[in-house]
Amino acid sequence: MSKETSNKDEINKINALVNKYLCNFIAKKFFSPFCNQDGQEISQNEYSIGCGITSSTLSKIKGLDGYNIPMTTIYSICRFENYSLEEFFSEFEKEYGTNIRP
Repeated sequence: MSKETSNKDEINKINALVNKYLCNFIAKKFFSPFCNQDGQEISQNEYSIGCGITSSTLSKIKGLDGYNIPMTTIYSICRFENYSLEEFFSEFEKEYGTNIRP
């Protein structure tokens, strides 16, 4: 295996782990349980409508392994939750650090 291939494999592993951690963080922070802006518990379908994200995407985020979550999805959830991206990523970094490694 070449050094370049080895590097790409390592980067892919790190990216997969970051996506997993992001999804787990979002699920723990915002989906346990799903709530509207008034703090009232709502269904996953109601939450998906509020965020403008499909319910199946929310299910993928809730999965233990997460998925390759787009920035636009994170933004939509933060917007619905009245959370700034700065605040979100600051809390994420406090929990997982800035040097995530497999």
